Order: sequence, then structure tokens, then C-alpha cells
Amino acid sequence: MKLSSKRDISARLLWALALAAVAVKLLLCSQQLFEAVPQASTIDDTLMFEMARSIREGNWLGEYSYLTLGKHSFFALWLALLNVLHVNFIVGGQLLYAAACLVLLAAVKPLFRTNAARGLMFLAVLWLPASWAQFTLRVYRDNIYPSLVLMALAGLTGAFCRFAQPAKKAAPYYIAAGAALAAAWLCHEDNALLLPFVVCAAAVYLVFLFTSKTAGQKRAKLALLLLPLALWAGGVTAWKAMNYQYYGRFIVSDFSEGEFADAMGALTRVNPGAQERYIPIPYQTRQTLYEISPTLAGIRGEIENGSMYSRYGYADKPEFIANGIHWMLREAAANAGVYSTPETARAFWQAVADEVNAACDAGRVPAGGKHSGVFPPVKAEYILPSLEKFCDEAAELLLFRQTSPRAGLSVITPETNAVWEDFLHCRSSWMAEYGSTTDAYFTPAQHLAYQALDAATWCMRVLLWPMLALAALWLCRYVPQCVRGVRRKAPPADMAGCVLMLGMCLTGLLRMAALAYLFAVSIKLEPASLMYMSPAAAPMMAFAAFGAARWLEEKFSEKASSQKA
Repeated sequence: MKLSSKRDISARLLWALALAAVAVKLLLCSQQLFEAVPQASTIDDTLMFEMARSIREGNWLGEYSYLTLGKHSFFALWLALLNVLHVNFIVGGQLLYAAACLVLLAAVKPLFRTNAARGLMFLAVLWLPASWAQFTLRVYRDNIYPSLVLMALAGLTGAFCRFAQPAKKAAPYYIAAGAALAAAWLCHEDNALLLPFVVCAAAVYLVFLFTSKTAGQKRAKLALLLLPLALWAGGVTAWKAMNYQYYGRFIVSDFSEGEFADAMGALTRVNPGAQERYIPIPYQTRQTLYEISPTLAGIRGEIENGSMYSRYGYADKPEFIANGIHWMLREAAANAGVYSTPETARAFWQAVADEVNAACDAGRVPAGGKHSGVFPPVKAEYILPSLEKFCDEAAELLLFRQTSPRAGLSVITPETNAVWEDFLHCRSSWMAEYGSTTDAYFTPAQHLAYQALDAATWCMRVLLWPMLALAALWLCRYVPQCVRGVRRKAPPADMAGCVLMLGMCLTGLLRMAALAYLFAVSIKLEPASLMYMSPAAAPMMAFAAFGAARWLEEKFSEKASSQKA
């Protein structure tokens, strides 16, 4: 039942209020400073910044080295675009997140009876504390990756839940989803975690499209499915083509795919019984590898030295930690001249993979199954530590920890700082608080803005728990309705959209589960880093707020009906 217009707000007022909320948040976040530690982030922030400058100068990703194709680098292109437009780097990231939230606001219109309830869901996602947290102030890809993930999921939800509407209604959402998927795919290496949602959401759409008695234009709607796929594939192909033009490699990254991934899979295959948590290739295993791989033995001196141990592992023992050993191997190979050209690097790692796999297949060394990838294979003994890490992640997200809007003190020379600030059109946190060597200096206006964001964080800490409770109540009420409807072959009209919203939450949980394993065996961080979890935060908040808003909407609808009766 539709609520009386007197009890709701108009669509025009909804969008006016939404844009006002965006403006207030932009005003507050414009007071934030970026954080830079160039010497300590050569494979992260500094890499992206230098790539952005190279793109701006017309040299694509720059001169080839072991870093050039080491990461999915769309963020560098984003930085170059902001530089061309003279947009503050932090404001640009907030604008992208706001755009994703606005796409979500429009996408879920068929799933609500009232604009007010839809607006409440929008506000909860827009003012998510993770969106202004300290990690977003780094000049790194996690400044925009959560926004791209949210926009992709929201776009697909908006398109698929309109299966019964004219085909043209879904086109804008397909465009948003396709563009966001392409950008997200080029921004980060873990995008396989998005594929279950894409596939399952498409399956839900097709089921409802072909079982609906009111859905027309089926051929047109099937053809429209190619639109996001074309944008997605086109964006990735264009990036690969640029890499081919400049480096002769038709790939996005020579780290996460191809011969280096094959080599890492081969190296972690040897002597699996000797592997430990966070140490996938122990010292003794490396000695065995040098014996079976003459190619790898050629860079032994570049690997086994105190500098490498202290920078990528442990200063007091000759071991390398799991999340550093990949970059150690690439740097060692570069120091030996392997990365003089893309072809010499490709041939080197292919030879390592072939030699080690041949020895394993011949039974010359104890070995596990053949695989390709930069992470250690899954083992049963890692399950319990992974569950513990999952609980740690949940605590960080539910309590909104690590969400301070204040940048840490930048460690950067005045000359380098001037270059960064000029390119990013943004101020850095390079000035220290008087009498401190660890805290950055903030102006009174900045302190006021941060206090407002802190207050918003505390509001979300309080509101999250009733939101989760109401979402659970709504689920308990809605699921039986769906079951009865399916049995009668008359499912609720909004069932497809609600399933897709649940899918957004499950996508977030899938990311948390995958990260829990990585935190347990590869990435040694205490506590679990919000930066890695942030792409899961907005989709899960969207579902919690959606369920709570639906429950409130239905309660008010029932109350209005009883009063009218």
C-alpha cells in the first residue's frame, strides 16, 4: 500500500536534501589533508603519484622497471585526470563516493514505497565513517576503489530490479555499472571477488525476466546485458593495448597474471610441509630452489642479504614475510638486470616456473599440486586462524574503528612536498603540531570539521545496532512472504531487487572471508586494516540501512492503514 503523500516527501525534495547532504560532507572533507611518506611507500603511494605525473606528461606509466606493470594502476589515471581538471585530490575522491551513493539512491527506487525511507538508506551509506577515514587520505588507490565497487553493485542492482519496466529505464544503470566495473578491475587485483555477485545477479535477473507475466521487450533487455560487458571489456582491453604499445605486453599487470604468477605458484609448491604462517618460502626451501632452478640461483646474491631481510622480512633471521616476498623477488631480479626490458623479465620468470615445476613433476623434491598465483595455497590448519581474523575484522567494522578523519604526520621534504601539493591541488599534513614530532598541525577550521565528522561517527556507532536489529526483523518477516509467494507462483514484485540487495551484503562478507585468510597467513597486520576491508563496508551498510528502512516503512504503512480504517 502506498503511503499518503502527506506522510511522505516529494521526489524533488528528496534529491534536494540528498544533494544538500553531499554538499555538507564535501565542505567538511575539504578540510582534510593528504598524508605522504614517499620514502616508505615506493611500491604504493609514491608509485601511483609518479605514474600519474608520467601520464600527465604523455609517457603512460613511465620508464619500464619491476614496478611499472606490478599493480593495477587506474588510480594513477584518476590522479592525472584530477590534475587536468584542477580538482583537489581528496574532494575528487569524495565526489566519486557521493556519485556512487546517488546511483544507489536512484537504483533502489522500485524497492521503496516512500521517498523518505529511501532517503534514510542513502544518508546511512553517504555518511559511512569509512568514507573519510585516515587511509583515504593516502595518495593511493583505496581512496577510490570502495566507491567504484559500490557504484558497480548499485548500477547492476538498479538495472536488474527494473526487469518489468521498459528496457530504456535500465540503460543508465548498465552504463554506470559497466564503467565502474572496468575502472574497479583496473584499480585493484582482487576483483575476482566481484564476479560471484555479477554472475548471480544476472541469473536472478534472467529468472525473473522469463518468469514474469508483465515483463516485455525480452529481446531488447537481453541485448542490453551486453552494454555493461562491452564497457567492462572495452576498458580493460584499452588498458592492455596501451601497455602493449609502450611495453610490448598485452596485459594489465605482470604481477598478478602471467609468468610471474606462475613462478610464484611454482616456488610455493616446493616442500609444503616446511611452510609456516607468514613464511611461505623458508630459508631451507630457498636453498633447495637454488639447486633445482639455475635461473633463480643466478640472483641468489641479490636475495640473500641483510638489506633484503630487514626490508621485506625479519632483521634477526633470514626469512621473508609473505606479503613482502613477491616484491623482494622482483627487486632482486631488477638489481640483477632482469628488468632491463619487458621481454627479459618475462623470459626470466617463465624459466623459473618451468624449471621448478619440472623438478616437482619429476619427484626430485617434495611438492604440492601445481598452481599459479601470488598467495600460498589453502591449508586446513589455516582455517581456525582465519576465523579468528574474521572476528577481528567484524569488530573493526561494527565499532567503526580506524575512522579518524585526521591525517598522520607526513614525512616529506619541503621540496618534495611542494611538488606533491602542486600536482594534487591539495595541502599535506607535513607541518607538525608545536612541541610534537608525531602529530600533524591542524588549523582551528580543520579541528572544527574533524569534530563534526567525529560526531557523525558516534551517531553511526549508536544507530548501527538498531539498524541491524530492524534489518533482521524485516528479513524474518519478508522471507516467509517470498516463500509463500513462490509456492503460489506469485512472488512479491520487489523480490528480485531485495535478493540483489542481500547479494550486496553477501559480497561484502565474501571479501571479509577472503581477507581473513590473507590476514591469517600472508598479511601480518594488527589490528585488521580498514583499508583492505573498506570495499565491503558500504555494500553491507547499504543492506543494513535498506532492511531497516523497509521495516520502518512497512510499520508506518500499517499504522496509516489502521488509522484510515
